[in-house]
Formats: sequence, structure tokens, C-alpha cells
Amino acid sequence: MSSKPGKRGKMKALYKQGTNKELFIKKFGKKIDEYESFRRAISGLGSGTAKGYSVSLIKFCLFIGETPDEIIANRQKDLTGVDPFNVERYERHVKSFVKFLEEEDLVVSVHLNRLQGFFKNNSKRFRLEMERLKFSKNRKKKKYSPSQSEVRLLFQNADCARDKLIVALAFQNGIVPSDIANLKVGEYPSVAWCYYSKARKKTGELWHGVSTPDICACLAAYMVIRRGVVGEPLFVGREGVLDGAGVGVVLKGLIERAGLGSIVGFMPKCLRDGFADALVDAEVYLQVKEALMGHGGGNIYHQYGSAKKVEERCIEAMKKAYPLLCLTDNAVSNGNGDVALLLKELMVLLPDMKEVISQAKKNGTIK
Repeated sequence: MSSKPGKRGKMKALYKQGTNKELFIKKFGKKIDEYESFRRAISGLGSGTAKGYSVSLIKFCLFIGETPDEIIANRQKDLTGVDPFNVERYERHVKSFVKFLEEEDLVVSVHLNRLQGFFKNNSKRFRLEMERLKFSKNRKKKKYSPSQSEVRLLFQNADCARDKLIVALAFQNGIVPSDIANLKVGEYPSVAWCYYSKARKKTGELWHGVSTPDICACLAAYMVIRRGVVGEPLFVGREGVLDGAGVGVVLKGLIERAGLGSIVGFMPKCLRDGFADALVDAEVYLQVKEALMGHGGGNIYHQYGSAKKVEERCIEAMKKAYPLLCLTDNAVSNGNGDVALLLKELMVLLPDMKEVISQAKKNGTIK
């Protein structure tokens, strides 16, 4: 006896037919921002947050087969009805949706917060009561924090300057794929140990970054091929501009090629966790670490005051952490030179140094 495919099976089959936006329009007949309930939910939110709401709600609507307006209308009927079973209908929908997200290896907490915002922003009494269903606090799949040697393997397996640059940005600046894809030509400093800031694509929070020798070297090599006009998207592929998903595909491919694909939880975003661990191991101050990670960047100004002091602290912290992040042979603790170059210079100076020491011994200056 054959059984009908469940919602998760139907969704996986559906996703193969096009992008989420295309599927939404095909199924419901119009874009999500044409629904009153969605416009009400994102009223007053930043453009990045609103876009995030769109992504999550489109997935959820396709999953349960209802439009945003239908969801809110049905939620109101459920809460004012007499059937206690219907009261928790959307909590059950969300719980099933969470299982689907976990199977797809997506960050559950982000989508769950956006869905809660959608319900609550339409009316506070519509908010989801997830605690009733005893949701596990550990809603995300376990993530893996790669070591420096493992990231070096990814870097070495990258066969072009573009992919090496993507690895270096993800590990040495902790930039997630969507923010890597959002970089423009001319935005990232071409010289090492320069401070820069940029608003994160999804959260809008300010990212306090510092250029590193590895990233600058990869950027210079890539721009010889990429060229392009200032302001254009930095990363392109054979089919055009790379988006966040495209950057993720590049990193996933390198993880597999390096023989690390069998490690549970090793995803493209994990390079950011490796960056965070390096900052902790380097004993970087919490406020500076949070600023470099793009979390609550405004707090650092309360601690250090002027913008100049903030820049100095960020640069100082990155130079301190750089030996734990370096992907080549440039791991000089002060970040001021190339190890190979320094060794070469020492070999040149060594005969002169020996002569000086010999003369000092003859003169009795040293024993």
C-alpha cells in the first residue's frame, strides 16, 4: 500500500521546479509584498530585515499552502473559536516547518524569529505560543568550528584567486556568504591593516572590519582578472554575479574537495565561527570582538569614544589574532612583514652580525 508524500517531501519536490519567489507567484498569483498582512508586518522595519521576513514567510507559505492574508485571517478565527485544538494549529504548522528547515540544514532560529514577528506585528494577540509545544532550545543543527589548518586546506584547494579570496574573507573577517556577495569593487581596502566598515546585508548592523595581508594579496590577484568598475558587484561567475547562495556553493565545493565534507556540521558559515574562536584565543576584548563580528557595533563607541580610537582598537586586535588566522606564511605577530622576506633579509645580514660579534669578543665587550 503506497502512502502519500508528506509536506516535507512535497516541498523538496517543489523546490526543484524554481526559486522560492517564482514558486510563490506561480502558486498564489502575485508577489508577497502585495499582501496587506505582509506590508503591515514589515511596516517600520529596515530594508534588510524586511527582505529577511520575505524570505522566511515565502518558505512558510509554500510549506503550508496558504497566503499571508489567509494565515492571519485563519489565525484570528482559530483564536476566537470554540475548538481548543484549532487554537494551536499554527504552532503545529511552525513545528513541522522547523523540522523541514533542520533537514535542509538552514538556521532555524532566524526563520522562527521572523515568523513570530510576522504574527506579532499584525496583532500582539496573534503571536505564536511556542512554549506550549515544548520546543527544544537546541533548534539548530550542531555547527562545527574549523581549525586554522583545516581552513588552510580549503585555501590550498581553491584553484583560482576568486575562491581563495572568498575563503580568506570568510575566515579572516568572519563574513557570511550573503555579505561576501554584497561586496562591491573598490570597497575593500587594497592595503593591509586598514580599517573599513560596512552595513551587514541582513541585519543592517555596522561591520567593523580590518584588511589582512592574505585578503589583500588575493584581492590584488583577483582584480587582475576581474577588473570591473568601482561600485559593481565584486564576485562574479560564469553565469553572472554571485549571490549568497553562489558563494555558499563555492565554499561547500572546497569543503568537499579538501576531504572535510564528512565532518558533521561543517558548513560555509562555520568559517565565521573559526574567526570568532581565533579572536577569543587571542584574548581580544569583548566589545572589540563583537564589533569585528558585526554584532552590536554601536556598543564599542560607548567603550572607546572617538571613531579614531575604535579604529585603532580594531586594527590592534586583528594584528594580535592574525597568527591564528593566517592562511599563508605571513603570520608575523605584529603583521608588518612577510616571514619569507624577513628570513631572506636575515640571511643577508647574518655574516655582518657574526663579524660584529667576533670583534666584540676580541675587544672584550662580550664574553
